[in-house]
Amino acid sequence: MKNVLVIYYTQTGQLSSAVKATLLPLENDPEVTLHFEQLKPVKAYPYPWSYMEFFDVFPETVHGIPCELQPFSFDKEKNYDLVVLAYQPWFLSICIPINSFLQSESAKKVLNGKPVVTVIACRNMWLSAQEKMKAQLLKLNAKLVGNITFVDKSANLISLITVLAFVLGGVKDKFLGIFPKYGVNENDLKIAPTYGLPVLKSIKTDNYNFLQDDLVKAGAITIRPNLMIMEGRGKVLFPLYANYISKKGPSGNPKRRTRVRIFGIVLPTGILILSPIITIISHLAPLIAPKKIQKEINYFSQNSLR
Repeated sequence: MKNVLVIYYTQTGQLSSAVKATLLPLENDPEVTLHFEQLKPVKAYPYPWSYMEFFDVFPETVHGIPCELQPFSFDKEKNYDLVVLAYQPWFLSICIPINSFLQSESAKKVLNGKPVVTVIACRNMWLSAQEKMKAQLLKLNAKLVGNITFVDKSANLISLITVLAFVLGGVKDKFLGIFPKYGVNENDLKIAPTYGLPVLKSIKTDNYNFLQDDLVKAGAITIRPNLMIMEGRGKVLFPLYANYISKKGPSGNPKRRTRVRIFGIVLPTGILILSPIITIISHLAPLIAPKKIQKEINYFSQNSLR
């Protein structure tokens, strides 16, 4: 019997639907036992968010400051054959609840020496968050053997509108009746079990050497050059903005509200302005430096940390 621990955090249910659909082949196999552990912060993050609540978690997310979590139900002494970590990136970083788990004593114990598969559901930018995940797993002596992504397929500017309607307005259907539905859709969920099949094969054979290659071939990784370039810019600027806000105090401090508001205006405005420019650059980049672009895509498609 193979034992798999699935650690996840979800606010809206999108991620839990994606990860459960992905792991359906494992759930249907009588030789595999799944334990699903939904992380729950002591002070729950809201859904839908208010404008200030949403942008106020930005500095703590970027700086990796943990929150207090409710007690876990999984057996910390159990020898799991595989751990699945399912998460959403927040502001190009690991969401606070998952990052909080990774900094816990329980994570040190349960992840030590274990193979890990990550499942990501997000708007479209996950590269920087996954780099931070790789670093965290290395600290915990865990081995990242697979990564599966679910991203919004819409154009960047359209998904910016629909994600804000989704997280701030709680709109789960077509926004204003004209914009596409945000996030993981039914087609994504139908395809998801095909990603679970190579995971099941690896568990049964105790061989994860080719798992990521099989996942890439199955289409489990989505990397767009324009977003890769834009994310690279954000990765440099975000710590600066996070420091700027944090100088006025910790999360919830009224003294930093003005700086949070400024960031809440600057971020979407910057995306609106830069997105068309970077899209043009991304179309030219493969012509000017095709080897460099492909090298970056190849790097982010695998699990080692440079």
